[in-house]
This record gives sequence, structure tokens and C-alpha cells, in this order.
Amino acid sequence: MRAVWISWTAGLTVLAAAAVVGVPDARAGAYLFADGDNPARITHPTPYQGGGGDLAVSVCIAPDSESIDDMIVSVENAISNWNQRSVSSPNLFFGGDNDIPAGQVDFESTLVHEVGHCLGLAHPNAATESGLPPADREYTKADPGLNGILDVSPGPDGIRGSGDDLRGDDINLHWFAAGINNPFLVVQPVDATVYSRDLADLPAGELFAANADRTVGTLFGFDGRTEAVMQQGAFSDEDQRQLGADDVATLELAMSGLDRTAGSTDDYVPRLEFGGIAEGCDITVEVTGNSFAFCSVGGSFINGNENHVRVVNANVVLGSSSNIPWFFNQVRNESEEIFADGFES
Repeated sequence: MRAVWISWTAGLTVLAAAAVVGVPDARAGAYLFADGDNPARITHPTPYQGGGGDLAVSVCIAPDSESIDDMIVSVENAISNWNQRSVSSPNLFFGGDNDIPAGQVDFESTLVHEVGHCLGLAHPNAATESGLPPADREYTKADPGLNGILDVSPGPDGIRGSGDDLRGDDINLHWFAAGINNPFLVVQPVDATVYSRDLADLPAGELFAANADRTVGTLFGFDGRTEAVMQQGAFSDEDQRQLGADDVATLELAMSGLDRTAGSTDDYVPRLEFGGIAEGCDITVEVTGNSFAFCSVGGSFINGNENHVRVVNANVVLGSSSNIPWFFNQVRNESEEIFADGFES
């Protein structure tokens, strides 16, 4: 089997009250390993080899991790959220609307984002890996075109990441529902008969794929409290533990399999399972070090098909509590779907 073996480190940037802490980064929404050479490439969870049915994805806490007892509930909740694939709006809660003490960063919200990377999802926004200045990182994920630069202008509405953005010859990496271009909806069936990357499939008058940034949401009637979990950027005292429509649609598009058609024999359903405190899982979570948060992955082509990659070696690292003021949620989701295999916490 040919291997991609592009080492990819996908993470968040924390916007705290006093500072911006950058982290190493790489790069429907977008997928890891999609780029200007193959913008339509789709990435799948580790065990997927092209066969349909339930796909067990094991998630473990590294035995040498710090804060193991504190993080178990958040790991289980993150597993539950990705298993349920429920869309929540609003899914951002601030100040008195959440249980996070002022000045602390929600560990669970960050973990949900990083697990999404480990399942194959990229940032739907340009983010730190784009090389753009912070003010321009909310534009939709793209690669430079022939001119070798990202062309960014917010268009008449003045909002970065919306459908009227002027993007020159940029190569769109963001999947959208053809004729709709609303990342706050999940349009059925979630497959390539409905979702497209081709800008010719945009609604009349629109120029680029919109992404599910909270500011873009205001154009679709939301109040700034709804955003894709996979959007890069996290704030202290911010609860974003629930998935948005774009997160669900992007994962479900991958779930339509190698033929990208829902209802066929290669469709799969990822079932994340908590394997406890152990090594050798498909996704390993560890608290250690000085970085904020990232998921480091490799990728391998599926059966030599360069349009489809499966994640390998997915490792989530979240910074040590001595460096990051984490808040560890201790309240389990009301509907737990962790598909535990012989593990009791």
C-alpha cells in the first residue's frame, strides 16, 4: 500500500484575555491531506479500508499522561458527541451561561475539536497554517492558485468567510451543499450527489464557499453563538462542547465511502470506543508539554486510491495543566454513547 506519510499536526489557537498563544499547525468543511494538487481528497478514520458497516475507532488515554483522573469524563463526552453526531445551535456558551471559571480554558471543548482532526477533518477556515495574518484567518479554507498567494477580500458584505468573498484564483477546499452554500445546515443525502467543491455549483451571485464561522452565522440568522467545532480559534471561558452542522456534514460525507454515494455497500459508521488507560489505540489522548493542543497524524492511501486517505498514528496532545489553565468538566453527557469495550471508569 502506498503511504502518504505527510506528518500533519492540526491544532487550535487560544485567544485568552491577555495573550494569543500560537501552536504548530498543518492542515461539509475540509479534510486533512486535501490540497491544491488534489483538493477533492477525502480523509477517513484509522480503521477504514473501504468496507462498509460499523467502524470501531478506539480512543485511549496515554498511561503516562498528566491529569488522567481529571480528563476521563471529558474524553467520554467527546466520544459520545462524535458518536451521536447531533447538531446543536447555539453551541457556544459564554460567561454565566456555562460552568467554566473566568480565565480558564475548557478542556472538553478543545478535545472535541482535536478528536475531529484525528477522524480526518481539517479546519474549515484558513487558520494559522495559511500564513495569513490573524485578521484574515476566518476566510474559507483554500490553497493558492497559479499566482502562488491566497487572494482574500471580504466582498460587499464585509464579512470574511461568506459567499461573496473575492478569492481570485484560490483553490477551494471546502465542501458545500450545491445551490445552497449554507454551512449551518445538513442537507440530505450527505454525499457527492449533493455536496460539492466546484464553485460552479454555488447559488447564483455567490463567489466562494462559506464557512461556519460565528460571524458568518449572523448572515444566516444566528446570533453569534453558533460555529463549527472544527473552526480554529478558542477563547477562555467558552463552552463549545457540541457539534455544529458543518462538523456533522463533513464527517458524514466521508462516511459515504470511496464511491462518495450514500446508501451503497462501502458506507461506514464510525463508533468511537473508550479503551481506558492504555497504549496502541487508534486515537491516543495525552496531557503533557508546553503546547496548547494538537492532533498529530500520518496518512495512508486506501487501496492505492489517491482520492482517499485514512488517518494513521493519531495522537492528541493537550498542554500540561501547569502551562494551560484547563477547566476539566466533571459532568457526563446525559446520553452516553461511548461503546465501551470492557472498560468501566
